[in-house]
Amino acid sequence: MDFTGSQKINASRQAVFQALLNPEAIKNSIPGCDSAEFVDFPTGRQLKLTVTTSIPGVGGPHTIYLQTGQVVPDSRVELITEPTSSLGTIRARCIVDLADDGANTLLTYNAHADREGKVAAVPELIVKGAVKAGLDQFFKNLEKQASGTHA
Repeated sequence: MDFTGSQKINASRQAVFQALLNPEAIKNSIPGCDSAEFVDFPTGRQLKLTVTTSIPGVGGPHTIYLQTGQVVPDSRVELITEPTSSLGTIRARCIVDLADDGANTLLTYNAHADREGKVAAVPELIVKGAVKAGLDQFFKNLEKQASGTHA
């Protein structure tokens, strides 16, 4: 499954970039996220998230580990996750690019996810709609985190 989108964010590019790397901002931006904390693994540091989804059949709560791939200060962050549970595995990679748009930031994202196991049996139409809605809400919430308007 592939997802793309863009959003104008009323905050500086540096503030948006910092929010993308801030565990508290991530927690407050992910719909259904109850907690976020860093955990050290032999392969590096990852952000441990506890998330409850609204996708039928995969409600949760689920523990998801999020790590960064390529990071280019103030302009690009690659987020990678491969949660596995009794429902299966979802391998997801999202590249977020940031560009100046006057005093604001233009955020664009390209994400790709592969599903295996029981979670792959959920019709793509249902999953894709729920994930796209979640991504859109995540970036709207991230704007609040980056701009300091935590409504």
